[in-house]
Amino acid sequence: LYNTSGDLIRTYFQQPIFLKPMETVEIVIDEKDKEGGTGANFLFEWSIKPGLVEPIFEGVMISTLGSQGLSFTTEGLRIQ
Repeated sequence: LYNTSGDLIRTYFQQPIFLKPMETVEIVIDEKDKEGGTGANFLFEWSIKPGLVEPIFEGVMISTLGSQGLSFTTEGLRIQ
């Protein structure tokens, strides 16, 4: 997890993980956790065998604080 300033502040996986097709990994961050700031970002390094479909990275943000609920999704982009 990178903070608003672009500094690495947290690592969630110490070793590579391998996912089967349609398998999901969840990373849950408490909505009261403000350490990453307003621009907290994830960076994933990944690889696939030739001929396979690239993975999809999506984020779902949900807040239930206060009298109204708020939720939205975001999709990861490949950078090189």
